[in-house]
Amino acid sequence: MKLYKLFYLVSTIMFLSACQTDDEMIEPDPELEIQGITAEIGNGAKILTRADVFKSTSVGRSTFSSGDKIVFTKIQRTENGEIIPIDKFTYSDVRYLYNGTNWKRTETTPQNEKIYWSDGSNDHTFIGYCLPNATDYPWTLSNEIYYGQLRTIDFRTVGNTGIAAEDLLLTYSDTTKAETGGLTTKVYLTHGLSNVCVVVNIKEYAASSNAVDTKVVVSDMIIGEQPTKFTWDANSANLVADTDPANQNLTLWCPNSDGDGSGQTKTFSFYGLTVPHTAKVPFQFKVKYDPNDTETKTYKGEFSSVAFQSGKCTTLNITLNHRDEQMHMNVDYSDWKYVATPDLGELVKKSTYMEMTIDNVSTHFDNGLTIDNATWLYIDHNDEDKVKDVYGNDGNLEHPYVIKSAAQLLSFAKEVNNGYSFSGDYIRLDADITMQASTAKTIEEGNKYGKSAVEWIGIGDTDHAFQGTFLGGDRYINRLYGNPLFVNLGDNACVEQLCITAIGEVSTGALAGTNNGIIGGCKVIDDVSLATGAGALVGSNSSKGVIYACYYTGTGNLIGTDSGTTKGCYTASDIPSFTDSALKTFVSNLNTALSALYNDDKYKSLTQFQFVHNSASYPTVTKVSTNN
Repeated sequence: MKLYKLFYLVSTIMFLSACQTDDEMIEPDPELEIQGITAEIGNGAKILTRADVFKSTSVGRSTFSSGDKIVFTKIQRTENGEIIPIDKFTYSDVRYLYNGTNWKRTETTPQNEKIYWSDGSNDHTFIGYCLPNATDYPWTLSNEIYYGQLRTIDFRTVGNTGIAAEDLLLTYSDTTKAETGGLTTKVYLTHGLSNVCVVVNIKEYAASSNAVDTKVVVSDMIIGEQPTKFTWDANSANLVADTDPANQNLTLWCPNSDGDGSGQTKTFSFYGLTVPHTAKVPFQFKVKYDPNDTETKTYKGEFSSVAFQSGKCTTLNITLNHRDEQMHMNVDYSDWKYVATPDLGELVKKSTYMEMTIDNVSTHFDNGLTIDNATWLYIDHNDEDKVKDVYGNDGNLEHPYVIKSAAQLLSFAKEVNNGYSFSGDYIRLDADITMQASTAKTIEEGNKYGKSAVEWIGIGDTDHAFQGTFLGGDRYINRLYGNPLFVNLGDNACVEQLCITAIGEVSTGALAGTNNGIIGGCKVIDDVSLATGAGALVGSNSSKGVIYACYYTGTGNLIGTDSGTTKGCYTASDIPSFTDSALKTFVSNLNTALSALYNDDKYKSLTQFQFVHNSASYPTVTKVSTNN
């Protein structure tokens, strides 16, 4: 028996039985050698803007530069969320160098050592770090603990170039998979240190928008007693402060010494890096009452118990008050993608999780709504009163409304539930969204209060259907809980390429309660708990409804009650066998049914999907062509 056939047979057995004993018998197959990687900075300073009307400041590295180096401290098989040590497939100190275009293996020890997946379908754990292109980075190793120290304590003159030179990136993932053909994989890195920003505004300092007080200049922001030494456990996702913190004062960088904005809306933003820790933060800065004056005054204060987290941004907000020279202070926490401008400063920032209710979000027709406090949509009075999203898109095919967070998804639901159908409009999901912090926490809260305080409300209702086109982009909405994503899809609605995972019992369908429109290329992943008569994807597909090229990998029905058109769909129980020949036949039958659908004059306008055969795994869907 040839080696590749032996490997395929063993990997098929592993898929069906997950037998770890067989894992030890696998021999490396040349087709499964890891020949390259691609890398992306996961939180990479992707700024929330409105069609680039407002300028913003990125901090640290958002892209890689020639000379950057990734060092993988560990590459191993993952199973059920745990690292599975298989000696033949355990690697350490694997290095890649970025040449400005691609990542290439470098400093290989022993010479020409190759790296293999233990198999081509299971998750693998990748742990590592990325150094900026500086050979003197202060980074030492002892007993799998890395030690480092900030080199810069005065960021005023080095600016973002100096911050980027200190910006250590980390990668820790136990769900890394082989990409097409098993030759490459993609790794995502996040910032290891903490981004600190101090924003000083004069909202309560100037008596009026044209008062002389608006000429005030704030400078020389110093935060005191900050640790400069840090450690990283080679098996961890975060940096922490060293037991010997070596505290020093940090002087922060101000990109615009004249301030952002004008009048009473002027703010001064200062940036730098600090080590992850929680402690008090004393600060001081200088105020010049007029740029032409020589006299300055030093303001001092202290924040208590501020948390600086690895890979996150902590923003210290200071509002000057002319009366008695007082200061009002508060702290905001966000992802690394921080920007402080008069435009973005008023937006409500929430995490990926849906930690809010419908009362916390706005719609574009709320009374008194202005662009500055829009959660997602607003009316652009400078452009024929068009309804736009906060990124400047007007909902047409070329510029669809974009959803990037749970808050925006909730605002979308509120728009539809209040009667805005989005008829003729396009909405694109532009990020994987996780709705709940954890499955266990959500179910526990639900049991305690009868329902979760953050359960999903559903898009649309009996009287208000969604009538637009929702482009899922093959992205995920994870841990959906409470109601279907879409309660009511109207006869003009279309949902494409959306992936759903759900927790708790699904009473109708995870994607839609009632479908009168078109659903294509969508999937529900993993088992969901289905109520009697429910479907994993759709509760009721009406006589007008069309569902095609969709599937469900769990136990139970894809659709609860089906009176419409359903073609080329499957559930896990429909697959007769995971042998290669049976899977190929199964995929061929699915695609034949879809081809017949596309050839029907009634359905020629549908976006065309087809299924792809995967050895010893579920068939997946890919887009062939679009008529949108």
